[in-house]
Amino acid sequence: MATAGDRYRPLRAVIAEQASRLADKTYVHSIDQDKSLTYAELFRLGNRMAQYFRDRGIKANDRIVMLSENSVEFFAVFLGVQRFGATIATANVEMNRDYLTEIVALVAPKLVLVQDGLGLEGLRDRSGGAEWMEIGAWSPEGGSTGFFAAIEGYSGDVEPEEVCGPEDIAVIFYTSGTEAKPKGVLQSHLSVWANFDAIADCVELSEDDRMLDCRSYTWLSAQNMSLGAPLVAGATVYMARKFSRRRYFDWVRDHRITIAVSVPTILNMLLSEPVDIRGADLPDLRFLMTSSAPMLPERWREFEDRYGMRVCQSCGCSEAGLMFSHRGGRRKIGTVGPPLKHQRLRLLDAEGNEVPSGQPGEITVSGPQLSHGYLKPDGGIRKLPEWGHRTGDLGVIDEDGHVMIVGRLKDLIIRGGVNISPVEIDNILSRHPGIVEGAAVGIPDRIYGEEVIAYVVAQPGSRLSAQDIIAHCGRYLAAFKTPKDVLFVDALPKNARGKLDRKQLAASWGEGAS
Repeated sequence: MATAGDRYRPLRAVIAEQASRLADKTYVHSIDQDKSLTYAELFRLGNRMAQYFRDRGIKANDRIVMLSENSVEFFAVFLGVQRFGATIATANVEMNRDYLTEIVALVAPKLVLVQDGLGLEGLRDRSGGAEWMEIGAWSPEGGSTGFFAAIEGYSGDVEPEEVCGPEDIAVIFYTSGTEAKPKGVLQSHLSVWANFDAIADCVELSEDDRMLDCRSYTWLSAQNMSLGAPLVAGATVYMARKFSRRRYFDWVRDHRITIAVSVPTILNMLLSEPVDIRGADLPDLRFLMTSSAPMLPERWREFEDRYGMRVCQSCGCSEAGLMFSHRGGRRKIGTVGPPLKHQRLRLLDAEGNEVPSGQPGEITVSGPQLSHGYLKPDGGIRKLPEWGHRTGDLGVIDEDGHVMIVGRLKDLIIRGGVNISPVEIDNILSRHPGIVEGAAVGIPDRIYGEEVIAYVVAQPGSRLSAQDIIAHCGRYLAAFKTPKDVLFVDALPKNARGKLDRKQLAASWGEGAS
């Protein structure tokens, strides 16, 4: 059977083909900059960068750090470094600011490209002697600044070969994930290609598609879904630096967006403070794609009913890229879709055995899309095991081959020796019309080991009581799963990616009990 490795294509070849076929077509348009980059311009910029890096003695696996917000220049550098065959390293300046000195030192780059105006001047003196250069601004008419001025003297028509092979490192990205301290995850050129290719396939992207994304492109999800996949398909990306509730659907309408990428937090904000628009007002929109965290089924249905727009879910992680997604606009509420084409999925029990059909097990994936490994504190690399990555998520495969996420191993509530998935309880809480959002956690109990409680954000003006919510849950859940207490809060804690932080909820109960 053919693998992604058999079909591996260097980004140099992908960019050259698209420039030949779609020369004057826009690849990316920055809404904030009101600036576009065509496929032909991407090709010529990549060629110039390749000559510049070659003349500076940069080789495969040499690292270039980029500290930048979303911009056309970000796209050009991110792809240009990989097109040459070196390693591009990104970190979210806003989320990881306290760790940037450590990150740059650990990456040990040959060059640091930094966006002006981010307040990082003091970091340069603590970066271990790496060369620093402003990214600057690219101008298609000439007169670029910073790094883009430095490459202007090279011919865009000279096409150097790439210096890398499939197993060399293409990307290092930093993500906080569910931990306080960010970790550096490495992707090979093969894993980058496999992710780009698989997402273009599952989303069913074509040259006619126009994608919108307002997430940071320092994160793997945006890099794969709305930077790489459109490149493979010849589509166009519309990119914003930040989400704007007031302007979001204006962007969709004005740019005739066909696929808008978001996260559940964005959709929940649009439910909490609705805007006056319906799917019928956006005839080009095929669907909204949401990722990074689960969309609760009741909120999912509520959004589709209110706005008349289809929502498709996807699911991934730093180590495995996008693992599951609904195909095109064909979604199944409550699931994250089937595995992508390069993924090998297994559901394992605690002993590493595959669970029987229909039973929950830890999601374990393998294949060419897996990340290479992690940067260790001493600068070394810890590779992922060849047999795959155990995600810590618990999943079930339904009769249609769709995966349902039923919880995380570390979040399981073990009451009297019985495993309870808090996500199941979250779903029931979300059905109550007086609840904005809710989450179940396990707390210590002398008799059962753990007991179930719930934290709830009530609708403004609601007179809900704890007993009202307990009675609501009792109508749908077995007695041992029904929360024994309910605590009302103004907001549920989220991590940097907008995911629910159950650990912090449990800790806050402990602080209140002490």
